[in-house]
Amino acid sequence: MKKFLLLAAFFAALTMSAQEFTLTEVTSTPNVPTDRLNNRQGFGMDGKFIVMDKVLGQINFYNAEDGAVESTLETGATASWPAVTRDDAGNIIARVDNSWPGNFMADTTIMKIFPAGGGDPIDVEGNIFADFASENGRCDFFSFAEGNVMDEDEGGILWIVTANSTGILKVPFLGGELDADHIALFALNGAALSPTSSTVVNPYIAVDGTKHYMLWTRNAQPIDMVMNDDEDAFEATTFTLPNKGATNGCFPLTFGGKDLVIYTTLPNYGNAWAIAEKGAEEPIAVVDEIPGFVTNGFQCNWLNAEVVSDTKAIIYQYFPGNFFKTYELTLPSDEHTYAVAGAPAALFGMENDWDPVAAPEMTFNEENGLYEWTSAETALEAGNIEFKVVQDHAWDVCFPENNYVVGVEENGTYTLYVTYNPENNEVNATLNAVEQPAKVYIIGEVNGNNWATNVGVEMETEDGVIFTSDVTLLRNDRVDEVEGNKYCYFSFATKLMEDPADWDGLLPYRFGAVSEGDFRFYKNMMNLPLALTFDNGQAFQVEEGTYTLTVDMENMTLTINGESLTGIEDINVSNNVKSGRYNLLGQPVNENYKGIVIENGVKKIQK
Repeated sequence: MKKFLLLAAFFAALTMSAQEFTLTEVTSTPNVPTDRLNNRQGFGMDGKFIVMDKVLGQINFYNAEDGAVESTLETGATASWPAVTRDDAGNIIARVDNSWPGNFMADTTIMKIFPAGGGDPIDVEGNIFADFASENGRCDFFSFAEGNVMDEDEGGILWIVTANSTGILKVPFLGGELDADHIALFALNGAALSPTSSTVVNPYIAVDGTKHYMLWTRNAQPIDMVMNDDEDAFEATTFTLPNKGATNGCFPLTFGGKDLVIYTTLPNYGNAWAIAEKGAEEPIAVVDEIPGFVTNGFQCNWLNAEVVSDTKAIIYQYFPGNFFKTYELTLPSDEHTYAVAGAPAALFGMENDWDPVAAPEMTFNEENGLYEWTSAETALEAGNIEFKVVQDHAWDVCFPENNYVVGVEENGTYTLYVTYNPENNEVNATLNAVEQPAKVYIIGEVNGNNWATNVGVEMETEDGVIFTSDVTLLRNDRVDEVEGNKYCYFSFATKLMEDPADWDGLLPYRFGAVSEGDFRFYKNMMNLPLALTFDNGQAFQVEEGTYTLTVDMENMTLTINGESLTGIEDINVSNNVKSGRYNLLGQPVNENYKGIVIENGVKKIQK
């Protein structure tokens, strides 16, 4: 997108009474004149250029982005006059009669209407000058029609001026048909008509809300018209436009609280144009002649506009046989946007630090009158965050004067909450640490791992309390002292270290069995909750096999379920306490132990 301000190359966006209009070229097609040598009248609508090919009898819809033909309407006339237009509802109206010199006097099909909603075209038949024979004459171009020519009740109106007109002909339509009973010739009071075969009348609503009509003749000054009280004639006022040329192409535009005219300028038959208020000494914007383009004798530089919002209008320029261009005419909005730009970029959802264009926008909170923004959860290193609040994604206006600095004390995950007060331009921010979801890792000889403080099997959890993991225990490097049995050793941690041998760093995060030394697991402990502790938690010793380990972090217990490769052996009572009593950790106890014990595979409470 090209923006040109104040005498930029080929563009001079001038100011008037501190008005803040900005003209920006949006799209431009390449110079391909051979594609369009037969093109004549055309206009822009909804991002398309709609142009009549006078030889092929076609209406082509060109894409404004690249000039490609997207669709075609067949008029059925192979040598028709090039007149084509639209009404307020978007219905396309094309002239299709082949009479010479094109005076609408034949009792035949003179126009076709192509409905905006699609469907078959409608033939319009009739001799529209039957009652005005002395006023007939050649008419090459149509103005825009007002209303909806397909409407059954209100209908639409096309205003026609011919080379011999003594007035302006009102041609009404109802339901897609010519309303012949209400065709009328309107006199022009207060100004000379000076008609030609390319004179057009475009209706528009002025800033004051009244209906106006602008009459344009390429070799005369334009005329602004309103209907008289009897609605049978026009009251006219001639006005001037600075540097107006004698080339076809003009359009009334009500925008930014002003009644504007988009019009062709000198040199004649070129592609230069301007925007001005009626009667102004200086234009609001000027687009200078672009050299290298030929007129092919068309004497046309078609211009029209669509207002798309209170602050933006789209201007279409079609230079026959050469190019299409679109522009945006914009006004700054009374409402500004505010965004947060700073570093590090990741915190602000951007690729680059301090990018005001990509900066995330703040949201206005009507309850507290503040603009607010909260970052996504972002991993940050210890250091500083710096940012500013920028207005309209530019550094022209930003707050505070110096960068807002927020310190990050330690590595972690954070969100940044920023507020901006438009009343006093005060900026505030709060950095909030995000409590990370609890994690439990199995460390040790599990799933092929070995003892290292930076490697572990992360257990799964849905609630941050119960953690489970299906594991495989296999040992090939060492056989337990009990012949025929192989055991694996493991414990747990809530955090892994960067250094594989950082046991001191791991100590606060490690937990395991409460027994002193390695805690051997036997099959009679299967599915029983085994106590866990962070107080120098010890490793569990479990025979090779496949198991499901479940850790309950609220009750600090481990439950093991599964099977060994050889079958976990019963504890050898003869080598321990003869009573055959064990606590829930599988430790042998005697009759003086108080609590839950397992005796002969049965749990009971010993008091």
